[in-house]
Amino acid sequence: GDVDWIEFFTADGPDDTDTDEPDTDEPDTATDTNHEATFHLFLLIGQSNMEGYPQAQAADKVEDPRVRVLGYDNCTATGREDGQWDVASPPLHSCWNMALGPGDWFAKTLIDHLPDGDTIGLVPCAKSGEAIATFMEGGTHYTWMVNRAKAAQDAGGVISGILFHQGESNCTDPGWPANVAAMVASLKEDLGLGNVPFLAGELLRAEGGGSCGGHNTLVAQLPGLITNAHVISSEGCFEDTSDTVYDLHFDHDSLVLLGTRYGEKMIEVLGLDK
Repeated sequence: GDVDWIEFFTADGPDDTDTDEPDTDEPDTATDTNHEATFHLFLLIGQSNMEGYPQAQAADKVEDPRVRVLGYDNCTATGREDGQWDVASPPLHSCWNMALGPGDWFAKTLIDHLPDGDTIGLVPCAKSGEAIATFMEGGTHYTWMVNRAKAAQDAGGVISGILFHQGESNCTDPGWPANVAAMVASLKEDLGLGNVPFLAGELLRAEGGGSCGGHNTLVAQLPGLITNAHVISSEGCFEDTSDTVYDLHFDHDSLVLLGTRYGEKMIEVLGLDK
């Protein structure tokens, strides 16, 4: 439900002082016990372009202690653990490719527009190469995705929006928009969400080198099927030159641009640009 959480924040993020559970991973050193703040959760759902394809660069790795990520896997390179909170930096998803995804610059764009003391919690749930059916209720990844989101809610977070980039594995499938809408409806029910913003990114356009740009006519149908859904344009984005097999993956600068657009749209729809 809609609960106003009163959170106590440390430099490492939210702790569990508002629950009866023992606090296992953060010290109880509240910095401002009078400040009512929000831990804004954003679910990152989709396939390889949401996971990220190009290598992260130095500017992408600049950290802000107010932006956290729920560990996606056990990663020696980052020291991150599956299911444990850490300061966000790429890779947000799979450890092996150390890639940049749209979630990184989304958070960098959004954080300065939130009230002082508010924090962001990114909940990465994308899986490369996976069709929409695997993210729907009953699909391979659905329960895993819901459990991650619930764990983030249990940490005191409030789901403020969903970022989505998927469709390459369902290229021009006419049933895809209705399946995306069904997935969103299931998530809203199982996570107790209202009509939080749902931001769906376009696939790489043909003029940018993409082989599945025709799918964007289906992406355009989502706002008519899902309340508070918005399309994030891929205009001006280009293919990563190393993607010679699929012609589907955005290059580094395009993912910075796409992530920034996700952030700008979230700022707009959450009314933070006033």
